[in-house]
Amino acid sequence: MADVFNNASVEKNPNEDLCVVYVLYFDEKKGQIPLLMYPDDRLRSNKKYMRPIHYHPVWFLETDDLDHIDLEYKGYTFFGKKFLAKSERKKRRAGLKEETPETIVLIVSLPIEIDIFGDDLIRILTNNIRAKFEDQLSEVIVSEIASENVIKTPKIQELISEGNKIKLFLRELIDNTIKDYFSKVIEKKSDAPSLKAQKAISYFSIRGFEFSPLSSLKGENTFYNVDLFDPKQQVAVDLSTTTPLSINNIYFIENSQEIEITVQNNTDEELNNISITITHVKEFFEKEVMTQQVDIWFPHEELLFISPIVPHIDEYLFSIRQLDDGGDREKILTQRIDLKLIKKITS
Repeated sequence: MADVFNNASVEKNPNEDLCVVYVLYFDEKKGQIPLLMYPDDRLRSNKKYMRPIHYHPVWFLETDDLDHIDLEYKGYTFFGKKFLAKSERKKRRAGLKEETPETIVLIVSLPIEIDIFGDDLIRILTNNIRAKFEDQLSEVIVSEIASENVIKTPKIQELISEGNKIKLFLRELIDNTIKDYFSKVIEKKSDAPSLKAQKAISYFSIRGFEFSPLSSLKGENTFYNVDLFDPKQQVAVDLSTTTPLSINNIYFIENSQEIEITVQNNTDEELNNISITITHVKEFFEKEVMTQQVDIWFPHEELLFISPIVPHIDEYLFSIRQLDDGGDREKILTQRIDLKLIKKITS
């Protein structure tokens, strides 16, 4: 990541090329505040790293029924998830009670070459953090606030020390989770027919990342059993398995001010529990324009989705996800739509 967010004031950590994790909370006085940055906590003072975080749409959505929401920014995808944690601290804004829950946001940034893994990774990280640290995050927040005091009494120093201990264990959990996840996913998907999966595995191999328990995610050539992606072999890949859904047509109907999108199920199987959303994009913010559910999508069936447009908004994001047995939504298809570039129909 350092080649995009280059700043000489922060020494590059090799892990930044793979994954950056932000654990933040919403402070009623200051707004979005990082509690912990992985792999290097000094990144919190780097404005180039923090800029996309302040504009991430996850801050502006409710936690209810929200799986996670993504932001693409300069070659990276920022996967964002929000949840509430218990709190007993005195709030710094009138009208809030001590027991008002803390708003915690977890963001995982991955290069777009490997963003195929982001949905699963942020889900696993969130589950692990909530299972082991949800009740302790309020202590970390208290220590973060206490560190702002110019005069640090013995009691304040104790609060800061306790918070730092929790962050040490939290960082270790994040590090172990990432290494464990990628080591398993590489073993599982190294023979996957998907072109995107092959390219993602090749990214690890080319960069030489190692994910053994003793490694630190540094570049070490240990991918002897992983074949690099070879573009010349694309003809041998069954495209029907690599792209379960494909967009056949996108039209802008000028008279009715609507977008028409035709999507086809390329598989020989039924697709169930499909969610379709169209959001408009403006200055990093995303807002739903259309949402639709498809209970059963028959093999090779072509479906038409129609959505109104928002005046003076030209860019939209079309997303299709499938609800799995565990209740999580897996991204199947994402397409950015620019009205200036698609075919226009007047009737």
